[in-house]
Amino acid sequence: MLSSERHRRILMEIESRGNVTVHQLKSLLNVSLDTVRRDLDFLDREKKLKRIHGGAVAIEEAMTNQSYLKRKIAFIERKQELARYAADLVQENQAICLNAGTTNIEVAKQLASRFERLTIMTNSLKIAEILAGKRGYTVILPGGIVNHDEYSLYGRTVQDELAKFNIDVAFISINAISLEKGLTDFRQGESEVINAMIACAKKTVVVADSSKFETISYLNICGLDRIHAIVTDSKLNQDLRRQYEEKVRIIAEHA
Repeated sequence: MLSSERHRRILMEIESRGNVTVHQLKSLLNVSLDTVRRDLDFLDREKKLKRIHGGAVAIEEAMTNQSYLKRKIAFIERKQELARYAADLVQENQAICLNAGTTNIEVAKQLASRFERLTIMTNSLKIAEILAGKRGYTVILPGGIVNHDEYSLYGRTVQDELAKFNIDVAFISINAISLEKGLTDFRQGESEVINAMIACAKKTVVVADSSKFETISYLNICGLDRIHAIVTDSKLNQDLRRQYEEKVRIIAEHA
């Protein structure tokens, strides 16, 4: 991987997470720790990030709407590909959970194009907007606190509302996934919402493009033992796929 591509990936991680460690970047980029440190030192000199002991942080500590928009277009073709596979797991008249996340926006678009009658529970304002025009859909948006950066709702009331429902499939959009830590994320409040969706669903399916694998964010969500399948794109490394398939079903292409 060229240095310019590594720098781009590092900045994308910083933008989405707010902070990264050298070990996280080593796994993400598949390079040595020394290479990661040199890249971080260079980006620090360029004032693209702030170097700290063991890693780096964003120059602006707060997440911004810009970071959401950048994530929305990052790897968009992969997200659209995996969203088609995810929709294959749905049947007409089912009840579906979609948590907030740019990948689930693509899943919602696929559902809207392929199904006429679904019940959708979501904490995402963007997903609710996409599905609002589907007359045959029952779209449930639980009350909660607005996360202005992520266009989502979170809080105890969201969790309590979710607990009242029996859901057929929960599609979980996640920031990071690893064999060691399972599902992790950087979004404050979203971890509780995700766990509430997992608890009320018969089946839990993670939707994550191949760039998310073997990365770790700083908020623990749950282990791989709590999910039934992972839907990803066809670019997932085959060796890595085999390692994950020892723990959970991987859906990365049409049968």
